[in-house]
Amino acid sequence: MIGLIVFAPLLSFVLCHLLPDRYSWLASIIANALLLISTTFSFILLFSVSPQTTHLIHLKWFQVGQYTFNANLEINSLSVLMLVLITSISFLVHLFSVGYMAGETGIRRYFAMLGFFTFSMLSLVLSDNLLSIFFCWELVGFSSYVLIGHWLEKPAAAKAAQKAFLFNRIGDAGFLVGLMIVWANTQTFNLNELLHMQEVYSWQTAATLCFFSGVIGKSAQFPLFTWLSDAMEGPTPVSALIHAATMVAAGVFLLARMFPLFTVDALNVVAVIGMLTALLAGVCALHQFDIKKILAYSTISQLGLMVTAIGVGSEKAAMLHLVTHAFFKACLFLAAGAVIHSLHRAQSSSHENFDVQDIRNLGGLRKKLPTTFSVFVMAAASLAGIPFFSGFLSKDSILTSIWHWSGSSFSWHWLILVGAFALTAITVLYTFRMVWFIFFGTNESNLNVAESPWIMRIPLILLAAASTWVIISLNPFKTAGGISFWIVDLPHSMMVTLTSIGIILLSLAVAWFTYVTRNKPAIANPFFQNAFRIDSIYKLSVEQPIIKLTTVAETTDRKWIDGVLHFTAYAQVSIAHAIAWVDTYIIDGFVNATAWLGGAIGSFTRSFQGGKFQLYIFWAILGLIIFLFFILI
Repeated sequence: MIGLIVFAPLLSFVLCHLLPDRYSWLASIIANALLLISTTFSFILLFSVSPQTTHLIHLKWFQVGQYTFNANLEINSLSVLMLVLITSISFLVHLFSVGYMAGETGIRRYFAMLGFFTFSMLSLVLSDNLLSIFFCWELVGFSSYVLIGHWLEKPAAAKAAQKAFLFNRIGDAGFLVGLMIVWANTQTFNLNELLHMQEVYSWQTAATLCFFSGVIGKSAQFPLFTWLSDAMEGPTPVSALIHAATMVAAGVFLLARMFPLFTVDALNVVAVIGMLTALLAGVCALHQFDIKKILAYSTISQLGLMVTAIGVGSEKAAMLHLVTHAFFKACLFLAAGAVIHSLHRAQSSSHENFDVQDIRNLGGLRKKLPTTFSVFVMAAASLAGIPFFSGFLSKDSILTSIWHWSGSSFSWHWLILVGAFALTAITVLYTFRMVWFIFFGTNESNLNVAESPWIMRIPLILLAAASTWVIISLNPFKTAGGISFWIVDLPHSMMVTLTSIGIILLSLAVAWFTYVTRNKPAIANPFFQNAFRIDSIYKLSVEQPIIKLTTVAETTDRKWIDGVLHFTAYAQVSIAHAIAWVDTYIIDGFVNATAWLGGAIGSFTRSFQGGKFQLYIFWAILGLIIFLFFILI
């Protein structure tokens, strides 16, 4: 059963790639059929496995010397819940994509990479070995890089894909260091062995913070969070999958999976970074105009809240919010995609042309897109934490966890608690602002806008239904039954619940007064709109110094290092030519002259006794003449 769940998406990847171009239309059918199989067996596994049981599948991976590395798969309550979450949302994204991506080029590549993305995430949540987790972690990153840059003809998409890839590699460098620390101290990557250590060791803080740096990159936490909003350049269904069930969820899942390994000091860092990210991203969402960027910063903010929950010691509350967030955020992204798709179709048959993702250009769509409006409002209510929706229950669990963690005596923990309640208000404000300007407002277009096809609306309806309290709990104000059955021991406090409801009602009143009564236009501060100019800070403090350093290094290499090397080479060649000339004309000349002289003398002396009578007479007469010459002189 596990094989079908995991390898069906991988088979989708292979078959979609092998399809000939003339049969590219089959890619959507094959991909959806295989994802439906994977989803079906995930639900069967959910209802056939007890939350208290754990099954381990042993798989030998490779061996180096005396060390054997396994790629074991662990089936427990957490992994089974993630399997259902990933496969169900991935299937609905596949189904939605049939309508959304109709007529697009590269459809085989698109569905193939969706399958590979799903396979990578499924493998990650089942892995019981840090090394195999890192392997799947990198596959998830690679898949997101390809899908974000799917539209090859868009320079912005290519740039966003590169940015996502580089930011994740920065975080993953820390992950690698964490692996080294663990291996150096334990000689094992087996997660079960590590999590059941009886003592707390000094190296654990450094190792877990290194792993957390990987989470910072993957789950877009401060300071590596700016890539996620740029990733909206990819297709909207891809954004839904990344934000709901795969890439950014991987970081929170890893923290929850490794929670027992974290020390108190490491958890404090996690809590602070999580809350800082949540508040910064929430403020950024309140100042965005692009509908997808509002949702992107909303995701970063909610991920920060999940990370905070883990930092305060409640990984169960974080996982519950991960599940609820997956459903309502997938619904919001796909509904936004439906709005964009419907407006693009309307524009293609008219002469109007405007940015359909800018909420200032929208308004009045509730009458033209009633189904999309209904599901969007339901998912938005869940995001805002409105009672009777799933987001209310999971946020209530996190707020209660922070409440208990902060304690009764004053400490810096109270800042996290105040930040959590402030985030509740901010979330309501940007959610109301988004819904109002898209579906109400005053900038009604004259376009003949029609609902998206049913194949796109069905996933929206299912996800909107999953955004209600019913699948989470039988009690709309307390976690009991439903999915929470798989995440036991969730905290609950009536005081926190009443406080949260009071903040929500007050925030709704402020939002109504601001955007409805006063009809205040959607004004945004550029400082907050550009994510506190963090990218500009990176550009000034990192990018430009590195570019200058590389320029200096290139100049040094080309003019000085290469110059010295070339001068040395030319000098060597010149010296070699000089030595060759001396050798040829002086040394060899002297040797040759000496040899010639020796030969000439030898020939001369041999002529004295050559046996020729004429020469004897010649030399005798010559000798007599020389003798007489000396005598006479």
